Amino acid sequence: MNAKKLLKKRVIIWGISTVILSGILIAANIAGRSSLKYFLYQVVADREAITSKEDTGIKFEQEFKTKDDALKNGNKVTQEICEEGMILLKNEGNALPLKNGAKVSVFGKNSVNLVYGGSGSAAPGDGERKTIFDSLTDAGFSYNKELENFYNSSESGNGRSKNPDMEHGDGIPLLETGETPIASYPQSVKDSYDNYGDAALVVLSRIAGENWDLPRVAADDSSRHYLELDNNERALIKHIIDSGKFQHVVILLNGSNYIDCGFLKMTDDPAYDNKIDACINIGSPGGEGIMALGRILNGKVNPSGHTVDTVYTNYENDPTWQNFGGNFTKGGDGYLRATTGKATGYYTVEYEENIYLGYRYYETRGHIDGEEWYNKNVVYPFGYGLSYTTFSQEITNVAELEGEKLDSTKTFDVSIKVKNTGKVAGKQVVQLYAEAPYTTGGIEKAYKVLVGFAKTKTLAPNAEETVKITVNPYDFASYDSRDMNSNGFKGYELEKGTYTFHAGTDAHTDFGTFTKTMDNDAKYEKDPVTGYKVENLFDDVTNAMKESLSRSDFAGTFPHTITDEERKIDNEFYGKLMSYDSTNDEVFETMPTMNAEVTMKLKELVGLAYDDPKWETFLDQLTFEEMLKLFNEGCYSTINVDRLGIPKTSSADGPTGLVTFLGNVIPGAKPAVYGCCYYCSECLVAQTYNLELATKQGNAIGNEALVGNERGDGISYPGWYAPGVNLHRSPFSGRNTEYYSEDPFVSGKFAANVIKAVQEKGVYANVKHFALNDQETHRSAKGIATWCDEQAMRELYFRPFEMAVKEGKSRGLMTSFNRIGTEWAGGSYRLVTTVLRNEWGFVGSVICDFHTDYYMDSKQMLYAGGDLNLVSLPEQKLNDLNDNPKVSKTDIKDVNLLRRASHRLLYCIANSNVMKANIIGYKPAWWENALTGVTIGLPIVLVGWGAAAILTAVLKKEEKAKVE
Repeated sequence: MNAKKLLKKRVIIWGISTVILSGILIAANIAGRSSLKYFLYQVVADREAITSKEDTGIKFEQEFKTKDDALKNGNKVTQEICEEGMILLKNEGNALPLKNGAKVSVFGKNSVNLVYGGSGSAAPGDGERKTIFDSLTDAGFSYNKELENFYNSSESGNGRSKNPDMEHGDGIPLLETGETPIASYPQSVKDSYDNYGDAALVVLSRIAGENWDLPRVAADDSSRHYLELDNNERALIKHIIDSGKFQHVVILLNGSNYIDCGFLKMTDDPAYDNKIDACINIGSPGGEGIMALGRILNGKVNPSGHTVDTVYTNYENDPTWQNFGGNFTKGGDGYLRATTGKATGYYTVEYEENIYLGYRYYETRGHIDGEEWYNKNVVYPFGYGLSYTTFSQEITNVAELEGEKLDSTKTFDVSIKVKNTGKVAGKQVVQLYAEAPYTTGGIEKAYKVLVGFAKTKTLAPNAEETVKITVNPYDFASYDSRDMNSNGFKGYELEKGTYTFHAGTDAHTDFGTFTKTMDNDAKYEKDPVTGYKVENLFDDVTNAMKESLSRSDFAGTFPHTITDEERKIDNEFYGKLMSYDSTNDEVFETMPTMNAEVTMKLKELVGLAYDDPKWETFLDQLTFEEMLKLFNEGCYSTINVDRLGIPKTSSADGPTGLVTFLGNVIPGAKPAVYGCCYYCSECLVAQTYNLELATKQGNAIGNEALVGNERGDGISYPGWYAPGVNLHRSPFSGRNTEYYSEDPFVSGKFAANVIKAVQEKGVYANVKHFALNDQETHRSAKGIATWCDEQAMRELYFRPFEMAVKEGKSRGLMTSFNRIGTEWAGGSYRLVTTVLRNEWGFVGSVICDFHTDYYMDSKQMLYAGGDLNLVSLPEQKLNDLNDNPKVSKTDIKDVNLLRRASHRLLYCIANSNVMKANIIGYKPAWWENALTGVTIGLPIVLVGWGAAAILTAVLKKEEKAKVE
């Protein structure tokens, strides 16, 4: 090649490389210097605080100095919760506990790959997972390693389906259980049973997660659903029984969504009848909770967990089956359709079961239709759980209780004596249910409603304890949304008549009752805590519910699947779906002060009440741009305003502990939130019926938050997107693992105790998802339109949030993706302001769920009473995705609402653990420094390369000329 061609080739290579690399550099700078950097802070690395050693004087009791010690404490608490939360559902012939040193065989492909929790916001990082075999070994059992090795090998199959990702699409994928066909078992494995025949432990697992619900069709049989035993699981149980090699057969239910357990109690299959000795619900135990199982199996721990869901059978006969997830008429796509038949892209769901959810339905219908109907449908009642010992229980103050009439304004105490009548120590759960007088055709009322529970301490044989349950009549008041009793009142009320209170071991089994009478109707015209007027707010949603399940005729009013005809909508309805209007009619007459002289820093407001006058002085110092950024840049964090001493904060997901959602997107990223305990599911926490353990869990999480980012700047974690208090409306819900129960009272009590404990450690808990976010399917497909009678909203779906606010004093809350009727929940003024703030007295910050679609309108959210936009790309600013005007610095109402949002957010921050550090600045994230270095260095390298290429070619040309 001659010198001229060589020069030309090198220049071309240099030129092309320069253009490409310069383009990449420009793009990287645009990304790194634009609002995309806030996304990169979450998925790659964030800036770190620079702190001084100056004492701020702000203290929170930190019981553990290192992250490792706090983690160990979290794991210890998780094991304690699992010890009391795992439920002994069946124990025929006292099969359990097993004898010391028993030799067991653990069956099931999933035994080597347990379901520890859900996917999505509750999914932890890659921390250690204890196995069922660790638990058995620790408890002194010997287990069949031949069987374990077989399940770990490809010879036993590929295993279960992976959890669908967050962007799986509208359809619910079929999920394989992964159970190994019996034909795949080699003879050597079958021969191994002989040496490990004291018990066969059979693990049955089901996965679940965010943004998808469990399919109503089984992968191996279209006539069954995913929560039924599949053909391989049925064959496995039959194989174990038929082998005759095992003294006991024990089922272990692994997951947060109950498998149809009819096979445990009422099956017609002779392969199972009376041949399954025991069953334990081990739930989703988190990273180390499974270690509790071995101690339960060997009797060191006496199980005391009780169900927080009704365990029923024949799921297609449940009222929610017809209106849940993607269950539409055969061949339908589920869309709402314009009158012309054209799909609109919107989905809907109807809560036609009204208040008759879970035990409220089964106990009420069983009361009407009798024990035969009940026993055909219910396997284990709500509140059910067995023990290795026995207890006697009695109400000791019946005469006193019955001697005083029911007063809607006064609580009363029920004393219940519990005695251990068995031979081993144990704890017992006591439950109290209210039965209100019911008139056919009147206000809908469940036969029984839980109004109190308690758990004893550990009682030795013959020991006894008297527990006290305090009952608040407000907790069993009915919300008459339609004036069904024609007394001219809509709202919470207690009708005159006789109220029966059932003390029981579960929702179906009483050990004592008492009655109280009320001579006149009692109406709660005002909230009993705040004094704010309570009235119907969702008549449009209630009135749209043309059909609802009624106790007066369960068969005739039973829910049906929404038809294609019922999914047709007119232009007016479509217009409401598309509307960003707000019902906020507040009027502001003056523009607030902005950018005043700085005389105060945020630390001076620590500990002050929300309405302290000093807040107004501080807020005057904010600029419009700072308020807008505080509102609009809330992706697992909040921004810093250094000149006012406002620190940057980090917020963690989720209901199974402090986890990072976006921080694990890029391998090698080092997010601020890491290395924290993987707690068990919220279901397991609730199954303990022990509020002290809820407090203990909140304390453990709070301690981890105080340690914070140990490998980085050492700043604590002040925000937590949890706990979740939506209800287990259906066993097919993908996020049941993140929620406590089907019952609002249980959910509210546990949430309140967790919240109080974490807030003592300076963590503002964002209780979620407000409200009616009880399924994942289509939740964010333009915001599924959810229809529900206001009675059910108030008595069931709002109640846990109400308790979290009133009892837990929560300073944070997260709204939901879905709509209530046609209005997005996060943009609903009547929900976020009238109900939450005015009626219940909430003082704190409201964040939306992840801002992912244009229907989640930011200005509508601000006007509703929202304070923080959970958005990864801040250029999705107020209303840039619709034709409404953006928030304006010249609009008086806009600025006043933005100032109020800043006040609420900063109130949370000022009372959080982040204030204990003396932050004097922030250093750039490593990728920002790298980008700066490349931006400076790359042009120099390119220029040098170009010059070298040209010079080399010229020199070679001259050298060649000399030779010639």
